[in-house]
Amino acid sequence: MAAGNIACIDIGSSKICTIIANVSDGRVIQILGVGHTASRGVQKGIIVDLDDATTAIKESLEKAESTAPKVEMALVGFSGKHVSSTNPMVSVDTRRRDHLVTDLAIREAERKIQAVVFPEGRVKVNIIKRQYAIDRVGGIRNPLGMHGFRLDLEAHIVTADLGYMENIAACLRRSGVGVTAGSFVANPLAAGEAVLEPEDKERGVMLADIGGGTTGIAVYRDGSIWHTSVLPVGGRQVTNDLAVGLSIPFSAAEELKVNCGSLYPEGVDISRSEIMEKYRTSPEELSYIIRARTEEILRMVLSKTPYVPNILVLTGGAAKVPGMEQFAREVLGLQVRVGTPVGLPQGANTLNDPAYAASVGLLLWGSEREAYAGSVDLGGGLKRFYSGLRAGWQAFWNRRPRIVFGEPTAQG
Repeated sequence: MAAGNIACIDIGSSKICTIIANVSDGRVIQILGVGHTASRGVQKGIIVDLDDATTAIKESLEKAESTAPKVEMALVGFSGKHVSSTNPMVSVDTRRRDHLVTDLAIREAERKIQAVVFPEGRVKVNIIKRQYAIDRVGGIRNPLGMHGFRLDLEAHIVTADLGYMENIAACLRRSGVGVTAGSFVANPLAAGEAVLEPEDKERGVMLADIGGGTTGIAVYRDGSIWHTSVLPVGGRQVTNDLAVGLSIPFSAAEELKVNCGSLYPEGVDISRSEIMEKYRTSPEELSYIIRARTEEILRMVLSKTPYVPNILVLTGGAAKVPGMEQFAREVLGLQVRVGTPVGLPQGANTLNDPAYAASVGLLLWGSEREAYAGSVDLGGGLKRFYSGLRAGWQAFWNRRPRIVFGEPTAQG
């Protein structure tokens, strides 16, 4: 990948973050601009007000562009309970007399994966090849040139609600941002890029990205993504519990949580005792309320995951609550760590925070892709869901997944 600038926009329920960076050869060389603003018009990952969401995106862009070039194209992270995934498998015969797996057979398997049909109103956003199998012997990463009668391909497909994708594309267009066939990445996948090591993915790991209104889940097996989903709960539910339990305004509950919150009474910052006195609470009461909702979220993560590895990595803003690692270990009985973004250049310390895992993950994702060029009108393109797929096939099956609704564009 040649050197160049990329932009990433993470559209969350609590904040919208734009990062502009210079990348070269799959590495982030320099952070050129960062802009984040409180999210508006987005609830639990769903856009509920186009005008408010567009305004918030514009504010984030303007802040990032104050020290960086203007954003014309961007990678976009999204979330919401409408995000789901599946792992279909397709089979093809090698057909040659010598039963050699050729590039033609591989492309035929890829076409079959691409043609997997989902219910009306669902669109394929990210497709990731997991593994191949030859004559039912799996775990093969590259089957080209191997011998066998039958080739199987298993892929991980992330789908989203068509209406949501139309709405988010509309907000981006109103903000002056172009989007391409490969612009969208589900936030759990992005967060995994930022906080997980290849060794984690090989031995099996579950990631929970606990944001303001949603919790993204990504489970990895045998080196690749195996399950992706999103729960409509997050840190805002903890704040709301404090507001209700202590009979205080939501803004006051957020101040209390951020400045004094802990999962253990002994972990409460006693230097902030005046804040607790102001809202007539104690370390014991504060931690009790936070523990109750946090335990519920953690158990929901476990219950919604079809495969549970021994390792859980927590990230997102809500993962920063003091005592989170210890509490999660006690509740779930798993190895737990709080993940912070890796792979950042010097001088990007402000982004070395679990709250920016998805944002940085988008940046790392983009830095490893080929440069993308050209824009597509997703509003009209969504109506032509299957058109242009053959023309964009080569771009579609590059290393990183691509969005498949709309008309794929040529890659630079």
